[in-house]
Amino acid sequence: MYYELIELENALPSVSNVECVSFIDSFYGKLVGSLNHSAELHVLVHYKNYYKFWWSQELSCLKDNAIKSSKIWKEAGRPRTSPIADKRNSDKRKYITMLSRERRAETQSYTNALHDALINKTGVSFWECWRSKFEKKNNSSQLIDDLADDTQIAETFAERFRKTCTSGNEGQGNRFRSMLRDSCQDYVGSPFLD
Repeated sequence: MYYELIELENALPSVSNVECVSFIDSFYGKLVGSLNHSAELHVLVHYKNYYKFWWSQELSCLKDNAIKSSKIWKEAGRPRTSPIADKRNSDKRKYITMLSRERRAETQSYTNALHDALINKTGVSFWECWRSKFEKKNNSSQLIDDLADDTQIAETFAERFRKTCTSGNEGQGNRFRSMLRDSCQDYVGSPFLD
């Protein structure tokens, strides 16, 4: 691409505006394509809690064992009772038990690995990481007038607004209506000025 720019610079006096714009658009497209391709190859993209500072080699081994025994169990036709099924269930149980124990320990202790992960962050990225690890998620449902169902809450609001926007006294409403009609009959409007 660099050589294409040099060629354009050398030919600039003889190039028309349309050719120049076309070349720039083409060059821009190639540049963006190259950057996107490089990013796909070399920039890791993971969700927020992808890196688990508490993950250990023991968990990796238990996970591998659970995957291997599960494959063997599937290849054997997924038997419900057999030494293969017992081995699969045992490996899976060990992995899940250890995983849940480590997840619980994540919130109960602070490790050097967490410290190292946080020490390398600066400013906003530090606080984003901190919140993702330590802030409690608010999963409690919102109660409005002792209602939790969204549809019932919406209907309650609609009824309340309906009551607010309608006249409570029908006689007063009729009196205001007649006053408005009377004032509209005599209304002439502003005079037209030149």
